[in-house]
Amino acid sequence: MFIQLCQRIRALTLQAEALVDNNQIEQCLALLVERQSLLEQLKEQFLSADHDPELSTTFTALLHWIQEQDAVSNARVVKFREQSKQESVAQVKVKKALHHYKNVT
Repeated sequence: MFIQLCQRIRALTLQAEALVDNNQIEQCLALLVERQSLLEQLKEQFLSADHDPELSTTFTALLHWIQEQDAVSNARVVKFREQSKQESVAQVKVKKALHHYKNVT
């Protein structure tokens, strides 16, 4: 069961990353909530195991991998947010210019 949970968590992480790439942040958040629940289940299984070194290695490797993947996805989300802000500012400038032009003519 432990290995299956690890595999499911990895799959959810990759799916969430794909959703970030497609700028589908809301769907990504839903997957991250599910992943968090599975991580909590995995933690309980890990803590109930009798300090199995193999499980410890697998658990630690998974957490490091998730941390690396999340750092990349987080950077993309920040980039999308900045891009969105810039587009919004440009749109406001265009609206003001159009409004000013209408008032002049």
